[in-house]
Amino acid sequence: MVNKGLEVIEAKWLFGVGLDDVQVVVQPQSLIHSMVQFKDGAIMAQLGTPDMRLPIQYALYYPERRFLAGERVDFGKIAQITFENPDPENFRGLALAYQAATVGGSMPTVFNAANEKAVAKFLNRKIGFLDITDIIEYCMSMHKAIPNPTVEQILDIEQWTYELIESRW
Repeated sequence: MVNKGLEVIEAKWLFGVGLDDVQVVVQPQSLIHSMVQFKDGAIMAQLGTPDMRLPIQYALYYPERRFLAGERVDFGKIAQITFENPDPENFRGLALAYQAATVGGSMPTVFNAANEKAVAKFLNRKIGFLDITDIIEYCMSMHKAIPNPTVEQILDIEQWTYELIESRW
């Protein structure tokens, strides 16, 4: 759910919406990749097979629609589409993302950099999977957010985060 948290932060900045207007739900069948509800109540959703090839292709080539080989959704075989609220205890990464977005300024930089470094360490078998959110939380707790950081400050904060993780893990 850390990646979902990054998407929440992106939505806040790309679409200029408040965090209260971004709702994350778990869709266990993994068919719905995104949804937006308009001011009239209508909802538009992007549905597809449970992998990210189509959403990525859509993002890269929009507004063009390119052919993508592979399995298609067969709605006749889908018994139900369900939604669940994410459990904050099981999805700490999402809660940390909301915290970073709420603090704002340079805190989302720390959140992202800590996630990148922690995931790299996990992939290299240096830490366990559940350590990822511990590392993110630790780095955020050690950072005093800068309200409106410059690009240079953002790059410095990113490097500081990497070094903090290396010094401890």
